[in-house]
Amino acid sequence: MTKSIFSVKELDFYYGLSKALSNINLEIQKRKVTALIGPSGCGKSTFLRCLNRMNDTIPGTHVKGTILLDGMDIYSPGADVVALRQRVGMVFQKPNPFPQSVYDNVAFGPRVLGLTENKAQLESLVEKSLKEAGLWEDVKNGLHENAMGLSLGQQQRLCIARVVAVQPEVILMDESTSALDPIATLKVEELIAELKKDYTIVIVTHNMQQAARVSDFTGLFWLGELIEFASTKDMFTRPQMDLSEAYITGRMG
Repeated sequence: MTKSIFSVKELDFYYGLSKALSNINLEIQKRKVTALIGPSGCGKSTFLRCLNRMNDTIPGTHVKGTILLDGMDIYSPGADVVALRQRVGMVFQKPNPFPQSVYDNVAFGPRVLGLTENKAQLESLVEKSLKEAGLWEDVKNGLHENAMGLSLGQQQRLCIARVVAVQPEVILMDESTSALDPIATLKVEELIAELKKDYTIVIVTHNMQQAARVSDFTGLFWLGELIEFASTKDMFTRPQMDLSEAYITGRMG
């Protein structure tokens, strides 16, 4: 078994007094794709946002329990949230490129974090990141054109390039293909298969076929609880819980 990068123990999460997650226990394996499935409003995205503390931006939220990233408690009082979000990048449901050039979108993070020492290094990192995101051939002759002119699928791959440019360890994807057409979706799925050679990936998806195609492990969330977590093959062919079977076969949810 490969080593866990995230270890989640007895996690509860609250929006004010409302409990959104209850007693989540989960190990996320390094350089594997983990898919989180379940009906809308069941806690998948809330859980995903716990992994890089994005929920901190919402007033009145709090967590109980532990999330360890390589053994470090990310919610400990001294935890550096900026460093955490560099290590754990996020791609959102709708592409959100900055209204500036393709080049500046990818260069933004490395510039802010001081990851390169000169222009040549930065140019090399931008190119490498665009190649990793499967976008280089599309944009290499238009690096200084506005990113808003790209197609939605290209914009989403640009957002992936922007995440990998800061050299994270984990990439979180929250319904990152739900706004895309089938061809653009397929390109992102192919990209996920490539990226997992170097990164740990956690995806939230409503699309069970997508979970079955791209992930190594799958977790089913239901009403704020993790009902079952297993290898994707086992989850889709031999689920242990009646609720999992009912959801996967379409009888519930």
